[in-house]
Amino acid sequence: MPSTNSSSPTKRASGDAPKAPSSAVGKAFAILRVLRQAASPLTLTAIAEGVGMAPSSAHSVLNQLLDQGAVLQDQDKRYQLGPSVFYIGSAYARGTRAYRSVWVELVSAANALGVTTALAVPWDNHHLVLSSHRAGDFDVAVPFGGRVPIDAASWGKVYFAWAGVALPKELGTYTSKSIADPKTLAKELEAVRNAGYAVDNGEFADGVGGVAGALTSDSGYEGLASFLAPIERVNELTVDLLGRRISAITARASLALGDPDRMSLFGAE
Repeated sequence: MPSTNSSSPTKRASGDAPKAPSSAVGKAFAILRVLRQAASPLTLTAIAEGVGMAPSSAHSVLNQLLDQGAVLQDQDKRYQLGPSVFYIGSAYARGTRAYRSVWVELVSAANALGVTTALAVPWDNHHLVLSSHRAGDFDVAVPFGGRVPIDAASWGKVYFAWAGVALPKELGTYTSKSIADPKTLAKELEAVRNAGYAVDNGEFADGVGGVAGALTSDSGYEGLASFLAPIERVNELTVDLLGRRISAITARASLALGDPDRMSLFGAE
């Protein structure tokens, strides 16, 4: 599922300056977030304005981040994120239970099917993309590290079907096919639970469809795995085939993670 620009800075009313964090750690993370949201390297002035700090204070924090490799400075004295941020973030992704339980099998299945696969976990009212892999010649990319709104399309259906979270009173509308009525979505969730997967028919990105399945454990909802492709490719493979495949993969992974309810075991009492 292509991610949106939901990570971009929130537009503020004119004259409504951001409030700077009080702690040193908070200031460092505020700067890192501003750089994460930027499309290109930023000047010291732009960073200071973005976090609501005096330029001298922002410069002091940036120097410390430079020493740690968390930011880089180019020849024009503009700043961007540095390699240590990726080094730490990639370790987080690889260390999650969701990644360890399913990623290798997901990539193998995506290669066989000729589709894109993505793995995501819930964070900050979004699904955070831990990893993605594109197979075949289709132009459906899911940038890892991107975020997708928690209620979006098949990913949102999976979340509300298995996370034990109540539906919000309002749902986001992303395309003309998005389900914006909570009552309509609530009726679909039971079918999602019974099937073991959710379907996206262009509900988040026009022309892109797919399926998603939940990864659950003895601790509850861990995240989701998904197959994505142009709707024409989804129809060619059939939703049933993709759905059964993602359901089987996520059910096996969930069983390994300690959730026996996701699979019917022969001979179990």
